[in-house]
Amino acid sequence: MVVSTVLTGGAALLALLAAALVYRDAARVGVDLGSPPLWAALVVVTSGASLSTALIVPDAPLPGVLVLAALGPLLYVLERDDSMHGDDQADPTSLPSQSERVDDRDE
Repeated sequence: MVVSTVLTGGAALLALLAAALVYRDAARVGVDLGSPPLWAALVVVTSGASLSTALIVPDAPLPGVLVLAALGPLLYVLERDDSMHGDDQADPTSLPSQSERVDDRDE
């Protein structure tokens, strides 16, 4: 019982830390879709859902619990990348590092 309480508390702290980092990064980057509190809430909800699934359903498959836990941060990272690089034209024949766009590295 003590082990599950410690693990639950540690998982909750980890989820809150991830939400705080997502909030800070979303505010810094300026993600196009949604707002920083919305992205942080998504991370808390998905992490809380995975934690409660693991606690309420002891026979829940671990891969499903992990996918649910990673869903919020993964969706944020995909939207962040789209916000930062979404306006560039896609060229399937070259890598992004070979683009013709002028970067600060070339100056």
